[in-house]
Amino acid sequence: MFLPESFHNLPMMFLFIIINGLLLYFILSGLSYYFFFVKKKDKYHPKYKRKPEKIKSSIKWAVVSLIGNAVVVAPLHLLILRDQTKIYYNVGDYGIAWLIFSIFLYLFVTETSIYWTHRWLHWKKPYKHLHYYHHQFRLPTPWASVAFHPVDSFAQALPHHLCMFLFPVHIYVYLGFLTFVTVWAVMIHDRVSFINWKVINYTDHHTAHHWYNNYNFGQFFTFWDRLGGTYKDPDELPPQVFEN
Repeated sequence: MFLPESFHNLPMMFLFIIINGLLLYFILSGLSYYFFFVKKKDKYHPKYKRKPEKIKSSIKWAVVSLIGNAVVVAPLHLLILRDQTKIYYNVGDYGIAWLIFSIFLYLFVTETSIYWTHRWLHWKKPYKHLHYYHHQFRLPTPWASVAFHPVDSFAQALPHHLCMFLFPVHIYVYLGFLTFVTVWAVMIHDRVSFINWKVINYTDHHTAHHWYNNYNFGQFFTFWDRLGGTYKDPDELPPQVFEN
């Protein structure tokens, strides 16, 4: 991680993570909400009625989640700076073949771990005490993209952090996935799908997850849901889900 020496301490690392996390959340969610739910409302969500209390609740839990994650992730990122992980910086250290293979390995590890973690979060007690805070938004908007209890949020992000201890991961692969997860979270909460390839856990799949509650637990793909018997075809969603 290419950061000046002044960031090589816990308080500065925490500030760096939380500021970047909040900026990314508010910019991405704000732009998505404005485009799909305000400017192009008549096209994408014609019956949508703005509910200020829901938006405020979404933003509150998103901020709590981001702060909570920064508290836990800051020490992990300090370990990167101190070369106490398997993160590496030069492609030549392991070669192009490993770089490509590590991306697929990273995807498999995170996809598998997040599916089972997410499924566990829907058990009665974890759901009641942790995951309910996200599912209070049955018809989500982009503001709900990272609106989680911080323990819930970190539990689902943990596989990404574990990878840097399990096998060599290039810094840009690790940071790229962490950034893309936030982008993906915004995309799958706007209830607008631009792809329909059902191998991908695209927006309509996640909309079905919020609507039906016990299906489509995958991260980016649907193969674990199909193997685990938790797949729900988004074509079964009622029309009002997309109109409101």
